[in-house]
Order: sequence, then structure tokens, then C-alpha cells
Amino acid sequence: MLGRSCVMGEAMLTRQQVADFLGVRHEWFSRHIKSGPPFYRLPGNVIRYKRSEVEAWLKQQQEAA
Repeated sequence: MLGRSCVMGEAMLTRQQVADFLGVRHEWFSRHIKSGPPFYRLPGNVIRYKRSEVEAWLKQQQEAA
């Protein structure tokens, strides 16, 4: 799949893919690096997100609101 890495059998999403999923601008991640969804830093300083972890993070945010 183009634009996706795979870690532990799960497809990994790019920042842009997560931004599209969350409905936020790509720049949002710069301001929310510590409070945003968990991410993995892969070789070459590449950042990827597990969709399941993004969905779990989003659910936590909704429950906290």
C-alpha cells in the first residue's frame, strides 16, 4: 500500500492521513505533539500512527469532554 508502513502486522498512517481522519489541518500536530495521538518514530525520522491507537485516543478525548 502506498504511503503506509506496517508495524506488528498493522498498517501505519501518515500524519496527513491521520489529519484527514480527525478533520484537522496537518499543522495541528506541531501544536499537539504531546497531547495528540501516540505515534512511532521510524528510521529516517519518519512518524507513523497506528489507526487503532488513533481511534482509541479519539474515544478517550470524547469521553473526557
